[in-house]
Amino acid sequence: MNKTAVIQKCLELFFPDGESRHGSLSDMIVDLTDFQLKPLPDEATTIGDMIDKAKLHKIRFYLNTKMKKTNSSEKVEIEDEEMPVLKFKKSSARTYSDEKEFEIQVPEEGNSVENQNTVIIPSTSTPVHSDSTPMQDLSSNTEQSYIYIENDINGYDSIHTDGAYTLDIPNVWEDSLGEVAFTRVLPTLPVRDPRKFDIVVHRGHMLQDLITFFKDNTDVDFRIDTISVQIILPNGDKEQAYDDGGVMRDMLTEFWADFYEQCTTGQTIRIPCLRHDFQQNDWKAVARILAMGWIMQRMLPIRLAPSFLKSSLFGSASESVREEFLLFIPPGEQKILKDAIEKFDSVDQDELIEVLSIHESKVRATNENIGTVVDQIAHLELVQETAFVRECFFEVLMLFALNIDVDLEYSKMEPSSKKILSILVCEESESESFKHLKRYIREMDTDLKMLRCFLRFVTASDLLLYDKYGKYHTITVNLVDLTGISRRPVAHTCGRVLEIPKTYESYVIFKCEMNAVLNSNVWVMDMA
Repeated sequence: MNKTAVIQKCLELFFPDGESRHGSLSDMIVDLTDFQLKPLPDEATTIGDMIDKAKLHKIRFYLNTKMKKTNSSEKVEIEDEEMPVLKFKKSSARTYSDEKEFEIQVPEEGNSVENQNTVIIPSTSTPVHSDSTPMQDLSSNTEQSYIYIENDINGYDSIHTDGAYTLDIPNVWEDSLGEVAFTRVLPTLPVRDPRKFDIVVHRGHMLQDLITFFKDNTDVDFRIDTISVQIILPNGDKEQAYDDGGVMRDMLTEFWADFYEQCTTGQTIRIPCLRHDFQQNDWKAVARILAMGWIMQRMLPIRLAPSFLKSSLFGSASESVREEFLLFIPPGEQKILKDAIEKFDSVDQDELIEVLSIHESKVRATNENIGTVVDQIAHLELVQETAFVRECFFEVLMLFALNIDVDLEYSKMEPSSKKILSILVCEESESESFKHLKRYIREMDTDLKMLRCFLRFVTASDLLLYDKYGKYHTITVNLVDLTGISRRPVAHTCGRVLEIPKTYESYVIFKCEMNAVLNSNVWVMDMA
């Protein structure tokens, strides 16, 4: 079956008697595109040829129709009963193109197609031109200005015009089995007025409380809704803190810390692990929390594997995850596998066999295949085993159309001594206490855990965050007169202000008191 035959089959299904609700076939230009949305160039190419070329078990095609250009003087006659009622809602429409699907069972054809392959061919509706007033000239069609018609959740037809809030969602992604998959329809966020949500969570129970909240409130739109946070202390009292961003950052930081410990595996980087008490709605709630952190605070869980987050956002998995896998496993295993890849004969074979057996490898490793074996293990553990969680995340995150350069954001948010020193601001920069602080931060350069702890104490987040212009938020250091038992560093997280006493006798005393504060892990907010 070639391109012409497929198009003919589509037209018989979607345009019976040469007509559809979108118009007459004689007024349209018809073409067929492949699963990458590229027109099929060769009439002689068969479906079997395309399956062989794509190296996939299943491929999909799109039937595209486009209205032929007409002179501006010509008018299109439209009967009222054939057209849906169009209603306009100012800057609130969300839409997707109408799709139809049918299946063609392709018989075995030589060696090009094994058994039978299902070819699914959706037909996308043709965009129709629109200006600010409804139903003007429906015959024109441009790429810059168009509308799609749909039935929205409120039961009436809505229109999507230029300038409205749009969702830029990828059309295609590759699943863990190497097949190309498409969304049947593009999901939408509810169209409604802004609402206010009050999140109440308990210190030490952020994970359970937040997941429960977002399982019960699935329609939160973080771009328009107002969200306030109240934290309850273990003794039942409310934390005395004004939420100007600091309380939400503190809540999100504790949530992700608990999530890393209870719901992920790995060393330097981590991936979600399946739990019997975590169902689809639980993972989708976690995805909403991820979206909230990015939209409202520009925070990301940067300890999750970059490939996992990319595929959760955009649907496409990385082709090679070897480097991430080496950061995922313990340092001892990492060294053995690295040495085996670089110089196989130098590795203790018993140790190598033990490491491979830990990861359930059934292949005898040799100098020729060790790289392939490691890649297969990496793909299994980082891509295939996370497929269910990734799909749950993707179904939620695609709604928010988050345009995130994951590698860049991970690099910018990862703390380092140099970065932290560059954002410190102090009017008394020559004071001894400020010099002690800078020395203390420099000594933490190799201790990432302490750097994160310091940032969380001062800013309520263990990440280096920045504003909408890409500039890091500064940390203001004020020197205060505190002595005796009241002498201690004090942080105001909402304003990212650190107060340190002027009265330290030496750097050793300063370091001792700062370590005591950071290692306590008990910081109760009692002021803005």
